[in-house]
Amino acid sequence: MVEKILSRSVRLMFVGGVVIGAAALEPTAFAQDAPQRVEITGSSIKRVAAETALPVTIMKKADIERTGATTAQDLVNLIPSNFGGQVLANNVGQVGAPSTANLRGIGQNYTLVLLNGRRVSNYALGNNPVDLNSIPLSAIERVEVLRDGASALYGADAIAGVINFILRTDYQGIEASVNGSKPTQTGGDSTSYNVLAGYGNLATQGFNVMISANHENDSALRSVDRSFAATGIRPDLGIAHTSPRGAIPNLTFSDTMGNNYGDSINAGNSVVGPLVNPNRYLNCNASGYAMANADQTTCQTDYVRYIDLIPKSTHDNVIARGVLQINDDHQLYAEIAQTKDHIDAAYSPAPYAGQPPGIPGLSYPTTGRFYPATITLPKGMTLPAGYIMPNGSVLAADTVLAADMAVTPNSALSGRWRTVAGGGRHDLTDITNERFLIGAKGTLAGWDYDAALTSSKNEGIVSFGSGQYSFAKLSPLLNSGQINIFGQQDAASMAALQSAQINGLENSAVSKATTADLRISKEIAQMSYGALGLALGVSARKESLDQVSSEILASGDQVGGNGPVPGVSSGRKVFGMFAEATIPVYRDVELNAAVRYDNYKNDFGTSFSNVSPKLALRYQPTKAVVIRGSVGQGFRAPTLYDNLYPFTAGGATVNNWSDPVRCPGGHPISSPNTVGAVVDECNVQLTVAQVGSKDLKPEKSKQFSIGIVFQPTASFSGSLDYWDVRINDVIQYPAESQIINHPTQYADAYYRFDPVADPTQLHPIKGSTNPDFPLAYILEQKTNFAKNFAAGLDLNLNYKQRVSELGMFGINLDGTLNTKHGYQYPTGASVSDLGEYKDFGVSPRWRHAITATFNRDSWNASITHNYTSSYQDYTDPALSGSPNYPAVRDVEAYSTFDATLGWTGIKNLDVGVGVKNLLNQDPPSTRAASGSGFQVGYDSTLANPLGRVYYVRAKYKFW
Repeated sequence: MVEKILSRSVRLMFVGGVVIGAAALEPTAFAQDAPQRVEITGSSIKRVAAETALPVTIMKKADIERTGATTAQDLVNLIPSNFGGQVLANNVGQVGAPSTANLRGIGQNYTLVLLNGRRVSNYALGNNPVDLNSIPLSAIERVEVLRDGASALYGADAIAGVINFILRTDYQGIEASVNGSKPTQTGGDSTSYNVLAGYGNLATQGFNVMISANHENDSALRSVDRSFAATGIRPDLGIAHTSPRGAIPNLTFSDTMGNNYGDSINAGNSVVGPLVNPNRYLNCNASGYAMANADQTTCQTDYVRYIDLIPKSTHDNVIARGVLQINDDHQLYAEIAQTKDHIDAAYSPAPYAGQPPGIPGLSYPTTGRFYPATITLPKGMTLPAGYIMPNGSVLAADTVLAADMAVTPNSALSGRWRTVAGGGRHDLTDITNERFLIGAKGTLAGWDYDAALTSSKNEGIVSFGSGQYSFAKLSPLLNSGQINIFGQQDAASMAALQSAQINGLENSAVSKATTADLRISKEIAQMSYGALGLALGVSARKESLDQVSSEILASGDQVGGNGPVPGVSSGRKVFGMFAEATIPVYRDVELNAAVRYDNYKNDFGTSFSNVSPKLALRYQPTKAVVIRGSVGQGFRAPTLYDNLYPFTAGGATVNNWSDPVRCPGGHPISSPNTVGAVVDECNVQLTVAQVGSKDLKPEKSKQFSIGIVFQPTASFSGSLDYWDVRINDVIQYPAESQIINHPTQYADAYYRFDPVADPTQLHPIKGSTNPDFPLAYILEQKTNFAKNFAAGLDLNLNYKQRVSELGMFGINLDGTLNTKHGYQYPTGASVSDLGEYKDFGVSPRWRHAITATFNRDSWNASITHNYTSSYQDYTDPALSGSPNYPAVRDVEAYSTFDATLGWTGIKNLDVGVGVKNLLNQDPPSTRAASGSGFQVGYDSTLANPLGRVYYVRAKYKFW
């Protein structure tokens, strides 16, 4: 135990309803009793919380409730230093995307998420860290956020910081609560119910057991329910995120006069005109098909009109914790937790365009029962010289049609179609997270100890929902003419279409981790200026990852899918050990030194090891001031998915792009092989292939921080910290913008095919620049090829004052000023994304939450201003300078107000009401994709599409 009374204490600061804890100071008069030692995130040595030399954010239970947050994702996104992580909206168009934390905005893999100080299984689907939805927020007592690198204590993936969710302890009684929220506009309603029960008093009965159960139900928010995100056609942004694959396709065919339209590959010496959409002469108007004019002869699909902004979801969790106090020195504890999440994400109807390798595209026969008697060419269309008119005359020169003109087709009709009649595609994702822990802690031979065995499992199952189709089933129906590709289906064709649907398992994945760990600490000596503290720790962890693809997914039989996606299965063993010491080097000067050794051994033969050191210094020159700083190194090993992700072809870029060889700047070249005839090439989501690498080496980081904490009066306190993080050998795919905007530098990433010799794209040619060869795919391979860097200032200011009989007033500012943020490729200069959208997004220069609070008797109220500064929008170099696409465009600042009012006037009853986004502020418009590649017009990682939301909460404790 601490032998003397310390004058330091924890300062609590309200940030958007969130309490911020940092090392602070109070006059000695406030420290009447010797404070109890506790272990704070960022150190394994028990001490008074305020003694830490590192910046720690503490969010307590009451303040979590004040925010109106019902999920860990909602809560973490309130922290100004956290931005750019994945959110639930990222599930739209992707398979099982988790909600993730991203401190400093340097990448979700650099923030370590813990539950009660120990690890949780990584998200099983894809290459992702812990899913915040697996954290049972309703059972959380507080959250500690270490805003500093902690690899020396916690291991490789704590480079940006640590978020530690801490469960309630020693709870007695039964309480039930209900929360409900409803936007003023359509969609996005949410309700949650929670029951918490606990029995046993540790002090008098020697045990305590607690169980918490929670259910949350969230309705979908569709794009068409919000005007700012309802369409991909945004002239105000200079973009048209549409697709040439429509319910009525742009066609390649020949007519009875011998004219050819669209495809020149098999036309010989015949005259070839452009692709023609049978509905273009009607200005692409077709009810329910979301079609729009593309050019003089074709139509595009506004696919954004079919998607969700936030998918429908349910969240359930049950968590139990038991503690047995054996005696004053020893305690046994156990935890069992299970969370279940179900997500139903809707996105655009499936595009049918053939799928490599070996599956040809649509060819509608002349015998098809929906084969058109005529196809109308729209006025304004240019007919080429040599074109034979219906009356037999031959055009001597290119001629623009003055009126619509019908022609008679006489060949199979080729094109790229979309299954609009079957509705949008749905991915059904079920995630189950299970965690079991048994441990012991106490004091033995003067040493504090804590040992535990933890077993955790994250299982994801993705199922085919409605609107999903099989190539093997659908192709013969289309190519025999049984389905109408020119308009509405009749009963027979609709039945035929639905017979090609697929359901059941798409793929599944299981991520397991079993960890044994031991930590001991003790004040081993009394030195001239205080006690010398030492902590030692060791851990052994076994990880496994098994991803299984269904036969349909593994063969690439899913229409509109990512091509063949094989499974992944492997594991690794991780051993770690660390030492930490607190050394009072001089009066009011304390040094904290830590070092950790990690060793990774992968089942497929590779291994890594690394030593991560850290030093932190705390100096208190006066009772009102603390100066603190730290310097450290870290590393992050490649994940199993980084190493083993199998080659998959058939994915798509996030943004719309144009083939830089065959459609530079969005303008098709003249080629014997008509641009856009075989594959989509201009202003579309281009085909992408991806693959991992066993040759990856670990990333390494360096970081430092320096700051000051001050409390000149009992009412006013604050802190200012400068931080700097640099990461080398970053593991990632090259940014798609980098590959497409620098085709010469990344020539080997382009694979093209000969449409005559290899029409099914079985033998794509690496690095080809032949302008006659369309693009098969762009290859993205995981590699150590970049450097990331970030720096900035964290500012906390807090004032709290009781005003006579009125009550307690408080105001708090929590803000992060990013002063440096960006990346560097191996062969180029560094790129700053500070206040400017670049390859991987944007880092806002300033984010803050300012909260004013009031408390009087049974009433409490608060109002919070959340702010993200403006930034320069994304600019596509190929379009920059065009009249409708200015090179420089600013995205407006995002500013919202939240208000709460709570009342506890009846014993055991706690009720509250609140409004999020009080002024109903729309997200600022941006032309950058918002992460999923489907949502357009705003950035879901920086703004909330719900608008104004009213919520109520009520909690009653029965005993």
